[in-house]
Amino acid sequence: AVVSTQSTGRPHYFFVMIYRILTLLFALTALAAAKDVTIVVIEKLNAGRKGAPYDGKVLVKDMADDAVLFEVMMEAQNTLDFSFDYTSHKSWGAFITTINGITAESSQKEYWQILGGPKRRPTQFGASSYIPTDGEEILFRLVTWDREPGEDPTEEYSGN
Repeated sequence: AVVSTQSTGRPHYFFVMIYRILTLLFALTALAAAKDVTIVVIEKLNAGRKGAPYDGKVLVKDMADDAVLFEVMMEAQNTLDFSFDYTSHKSWGAFITTINGITAESSQKEYWQILGGPKRRPTQFGASSYIPTDGEEILFRLVTWDREPGEDPTEEYSGN
């Protein structure tokens, strides 16, 4: 059957509306879909700094907007610039034990501290719960829990 659009124009109008709806849905999906997160690492025990130089740095692109840090870390392992290991606790989630081959020795009271946010402060959540924002730079640094890293608590992170 041949459909003529000369008299009513309805079949043409239908396809134009479908095209416009699909274009709008595609645009909305693209806007809400992705965030980029950078992971940086300071391996020196109790280094006391938040800025460069870093022992490791990796940019993870196009993560889901609701991705937690652990998911970002899993994606970062697909590069040759980052690796990690962890133990899992059913109530608390992943406890990061090793980054880039450096193991935090619990017998020496060591752990991998996670710092994030605009002022790069210790996060209130672990890797399984913390949701980084688009463009955020997350710092992992090796510290001991019986001593605070030697830093000025009034120091503002300058984003180096």
